[in-house]
Amino acid sequence: MPPERKYTSDGGPTFRDCFALLRRVAARPAVDVLKLLDAVIFNVIVGNADAHGKNFAILHDDEGPRLAPLYDLLATVAYPDLSPKFAMKIGKRATLAELDAKGWAAFAANVGVGLPLVRRRVTELSERVVEKAPDVVTDISRPGLDGMFVERLAHMIRERAERCAASFAGPVRRAGFDGITPR
Repeated sequence: MPPERKYTSDGGPTFRDCFALLRRVAARPAVDVLKLLDAVIFNVIVGNADAHGKNFAILHDDEGPRLAPLYDLLATVAYPDLSPKFAMKIGKRATLAELDAKGWAAFAANVGVGLPLVRRRVTELSERVVEKAPDVVTDISRPGLDGMFVERLAHMIRERAERCAASFAGPVRRAGFDGITPR
């Protein structure tokens, strides 16, 4: 994909295209389709609206073609000047604020993945992010790093995870943040 077509709005790929490609070329398509599904959900949760076509790749090695590990991850929501709109829409929804159960259902149908699987993975990944966020804050804390920024970002991501899971069901189990609140 040439750089000038990395965004769907510029003629680049959609998630439907990405899932279809994996089904056609991956050595283990079921494994890679699940990995791509998790990548879509993870990017929504962490606020990476810039997950465009060139942020997904296929590796060719001795095991055959497979989805490359995630790279170029960025929580774009941490930067107010950047657009909150997804680079590739999810069920015709452009932002997390618009993403609801109907959006996830449209996404599932569009990419050929069962809605029960999407619902389960959204819930599981959301709960896991909420659970692990305090540990990540602790693990990345270093002298010279803006600790308040890291805490605000973790809080924002936790709220996004809760909102993502709530688009299907009840509240997500919460891990303690020791009173951390956004500023």
